[in-house]
Amino acid sequence: MPCWPTNYTTEGSEMLQEGKYDRTVQLQCPTCGGTDFANVENAPVPELMKCTRCGREISRENLVSENGAHIQAHVDEVKAEVVADLKKEIANIFKGSGFKLK
Repeated sequence: MPCWPTNYTTEGSEMLQEGKYDRTVQLQCPTCGGTDFANVENAPVPELMKCTRCGREISRENLVSENGAHIQAHVDEVKAEVVADLKKEIANIFKGSGFKLK
């Protein structure tokens, strides 16, 4: 008896759904929590953004840095989904083989 199931197919696999783990993280102004930003024209710093709510100007790099915890929360959420889906996939691969996963 082979160790690996010989009839496993990835067709219909949840993990292979295109875009399943894609996320859009809405960046928030560190001052007011606003989520709408405009590019500052003729700015001395490239990619300078301006919060349309409070007027704070911040570089895109600093905006991403300031939102690090928010971004990490989304990454952790996606990681949890991937792990759960991977466990399901592995269980399906070994279904009927007598091999049990903990």
